[in-house]
Amino acid sequence: MHSILSLFGYNLNPIRNIESSALALSWGWAGLVLLLLALVPLSWWAYRCEGKNISDKMRRQLLAIRIVWVMILAFLMCGPVLVVSGWVPQRNRLAVMVDTSRSMSIKHKETSRLDQVKKLFASGFIKQLEDKTGIYPEVFSFADNVSPVSRQEVEQFNFSADGNQTDISNAVRNVIGNLGEGSMLGIVMISDGVSTTGDNPAMALSNIRTPVHFIAPVQEGETADLALHLTRPPAQGYLNSSVRVRGEVSLHRVATSSVAITVRRNGEFFVQTSADFASGTTKAGFAFNIPCDEEGSFRFELEIPTLTGELTSENNQTGFLLKVVRERLNIMALSGRLSWDVKFIGNALLTDPNAQTVHWAKLRDDRWVCSRDLKPERAVRNPDLTEDLKIADVLILNAASHDMLRPVEEEILRRVEAGTLGLLILPSSQGFAELGYQGTLIEKLLPVAPGREIWRGTPGNMVLPSTETPYNFLRLIDDPIQNVEFFATLPKIEGIYEYDGLKPGSEILINSTIRGNADLLPLMIRSRAGLGNVMLIAGGPLWPAGFRLVPTDRGFSPYSALIVNMCKWLANRREDAQVSIELASSRGYVGQGNSIRVWVMNSKNELQSNAQISLTIKDEPGNLTSLFCIETSEKGCYEATFVPAQRGLHRIEATARYQGHELGTAKSELLIEMPTAEFDEPVIKESLMAQLASDTGGIFTTVDQAAKIVAAIDSEPGQKLESKSIDLRDSWLLLIILLLLPMVEWYLRRIRGLS
Repeated sequence: MHSILSLFGYNLNPIRNIESSALALSWGWAGLVLLLLALVPLSWWAYRCEGKNISDKMRRQLLAIRIVWVMILAFLMCGPVLVVSGWVPQRNRLAVMVDTSRSMSIKHKETSRLDQVKKLFASGFIKQLEDKTGIYPEVFSFADNVSPVSRQEVEQFNFSADGNQTDISNAVRNVIGNLGEGSMLGIVMISDGVSTTGDNPAMALSNIRTPVHFIAPVQEGETADLALHLTRPPAQGYLNSSVRVRGEVSLHRVATSSVAITVRRNGEFFVQTSADFASGTTKAGFAFNIPCDEEGSFRFELEIPTLTGELTSENNQTGFLLKVVRERLNIMALSGRLSWDVKFIGNALLTDPNAQTVHWAKLRDDRWVCSRDLKPERAVRNPDLTEDLKIADVLILNAASHDMLRPVEEEILRRVEAGTLGLLILPSSQGFAELGYQGTLIEKLLPVAPGREIWRGTPGNMVLPSTETPYNFLRLIDDPIQNVEFFATLPKIEGIYEYDGLKPGSEILINSTIRGNADLLPLMIRSRAGLGNVMLIAGGPLWPAGFRLVPTDRGFSPYSALIVNMCKWLANRREDAQVSIELASSRGYVGQGNSIRVWVMNSKNELQSNAQISLTIKDEPGNLTSLFCIETSEKGCYEATFVPAQRGLHRIEATARYQGHELGTAKSELLIEMPTAEFDEPVIKESLMAQLASDTGGIFTTVDQAAKIVAAIDSEPGQKLESKSIDLRDSWLLLIILLLLPMVEWYLRRIRGLS
């Protein structure tokens, strides 16, 4: 049958011997019958209608030729397909996989597990496999990844046990996918059976049809080891609270009842604790508390003693980063009278779930009223403002006289200059002289010289000094030109104060269209007092009070975005307003990928798409790594993967840009440690490898009995049953037949004198 099909021009490769065949029609057999019932009578009728006077024998010959042609044509029109099955010879392949993870570096009597493999190769193991099968084995090394090894590297035994993790399941799948399961005689895996990541090998290897033979190093005893591990260490704590750190110490061939753990914070001694072992146990837990009494980022390092000749000292120390932050953005307002401006500011701040407001307003000489998150409380006499000021990130002053501020004046100055408090000063019906600021500490914080104050009661509009403002909270519209136009069309201010001038270092953020004695008067002015930010709004009302007169088509959201981001900037939390870095953990491991996600928002507190995010990562020696983030399916989220090459503290800085303008930056830290999972269970997993070999049809042995593996490998050529579909219309011989039949009929008719 193979020869007949080849004669018709059908390609059967790679099938050489046909085992079975089946014919199928695209239209089905019923379609063929119906087509013949239509075409054969039509052909018969058309032939009889010619009215020619010929012999019956001639008529039958010509009619038979025509009907055969019609039947072949109808058969081909139905789309005939022949499915043939046969055995296909396969090229034999054999794979040898060598485990190069760090657990293979474990030594006994100065001989490591990988040294035993080296002796096995030196004894001619690869040559024995080649002599038995007639093929040179494909050699691979596997740990973090699977890599092919050249013949020269095998002869020189160019292997090193430096892999940080082992994935036996994925390694076998990769090799089978690369070589083809149907062509493999088997896989010889030389390993200690320690699988630290990936799927469970017992389940993953149960479905493969290729025999997997395991060779394990000889286990003559193990070196003693102490290991220290942390259980999900905290990454963040809140001020004036505490966090609890839990961990575990494990023993291997060590007899002791207690192990001391030394804890250091930023390189200095912090506390010492211990892990106490019960009789007959090899693991013991420990815990200690860290009080969060100071803001900032702290590096904690834990260490246990190192034994002489220990398995490894890398698992005797570990660490983590702890960032202590304020739980919320706290805004405190002090008013000499009730004000709609402060009310609108409070409403805007409540749009941020992380903002908390407290507003103290003086009603009479000794009576004050307080509202927290716009919820009023009972009036009190002469309140103590110290506690609220202590946790405040931003202080808003609205018609607050110096008498009101006198008890906390020094604390305000100290915190502003230290950069832990931002100051926002709103305009009032009283000038700074009437409020009593002249000659006081508060006057030192003002961005203007208050010697001469003139109220200009002329309505005017806001004007941005430049389209390229460096302050994100002033970018309410993404397009710079539209942003300037938006500020110009906001509700008019009713008036503005004119001062003698600006102090050195002060900067105009928003101008006005109201002209003073010399020039246009500034509406919003900023300055620096030490490390802190101070902002003065010289006129008003600022925008919302004018809604009732000139409503905008953009609603309340631009105003709330302006207020929220401005307060974050005043509180020195500029990065929180626009860009933030999200890490899955504050620590990672050498050679393992760490996902870095960056969230970007625009000036309206809306997640920003199509931004350009660049990362700069600096390690402890000062080496820089640059990465670019890719936008994810989540709006405003960008992601990159960082694979560190060495341990230590890595500082991350993310810069976000959109349409050529910088949206902001964010900073974070990542502590990188050496992975020690390969040493957590240093015992060779002989029972696991024996089970895996049995499940896949292989055998398990040790390096000193590797000859059993050579004897067990089947060297006969492999075959597999393969099927192939052949379109019968694709034949040169059938085409010739279809052309010859009408020509034969025409020839017979011509020699008989017919037309």
